[in-house]
Amino acid sequence: MAFLDELKKEAQALKEQEQNLTQARVLEVTQSFLLVQSKLKMILLYLQELVNNLNMLPQSTAKTYYIDGFGTIDDFRPEKYVVNTDRITINQKEFIKIIYLRFACKTDQEIVIEKNMPSMIEMQRQYLWQANLKFQCTEFKNEKGLLDRASFKVVNEIPVHIKFAADFEQARIFLSMKNFNGLTVNEFTYEADEVDENMLDEFAKYLIGKPSTFMDLGRHQQALRQKVAARRVNVEPSYAKLDPEHAAKLDAEADGSSPKERKKGFFGSLKSLLSKE
Repeated sequence: MAFLDELKKEAQALKEQEQNLTQARVLEVTQSFLLVQSKLKMILLYLQELVNNLNMLPQSTAKTYYIDGFGTIDDFRPEKYVVNTDRITINQKEFIKIIYLRFACKTDQEIVIEKNMPSMIEMQRQYLWQANLKFQCTEFKNEKGLLDRASFKVVNEIPVHIKFAADFEQARIFLSMKNFNGLTVNEFTYEADEVDENMLDEFAKYLIGKPSTFMDLGRHQQALRQKVAARRVNVEPSYAKLDPEHAAKLDAEADGSSPKERKKGFFGSLKSLLSKE
């Protein structure tokens, strides 16, 4: 019985230890949640005031975008700033989970892109879709009734999506900016305690094109800057990864033949020429 009593005491001690660890973890997560929530509230209030001001002021700083198939346009003007949130409900109370800042960059230029091969038409379509650019595609067929060329009329407005998302467990806030620096996505990570008025001021300056130290802020940003720099060096339109066989098939179908038929036709002609000699 003495041995069983000893085992019982050990089991009880282990159970108490696990309960203490669980309680400590719950307390830690709760503190992280409340910290991140307070920072999200700070961000939301700041952005709401910022947006109210930006929508009243004329935007003097133009943005430049390169649109593949068309070229560079350097007179996009930001407009129509909007802030909204996604929230979660816990014990009948609402908490902020994600904050969205959206606006549009608009140009007066007409953007029309012409493509004259089925594979290039498909690649252009994929590129515009992935960049979230609205467009109208008019297709033209040849005398055989097959796709010959297409004209893409792109809406002269680029949507910019900025998102502050919470990681409550790790006490972090993730920031992503889509179509802000070109048709790309830039990502940033901040510890919750790094988010303060100075950080938000630098973000606001960066947003409207004023001199800013925003890119230098945050303990995670050095590694992220290197990653973004590498991504920019190696940047290529994602549509360039269209499957080669699929591209060849699209182009072959426009001529009413398959790649195999083309190959057979070439060698058949060559054989015919050689036989004449």
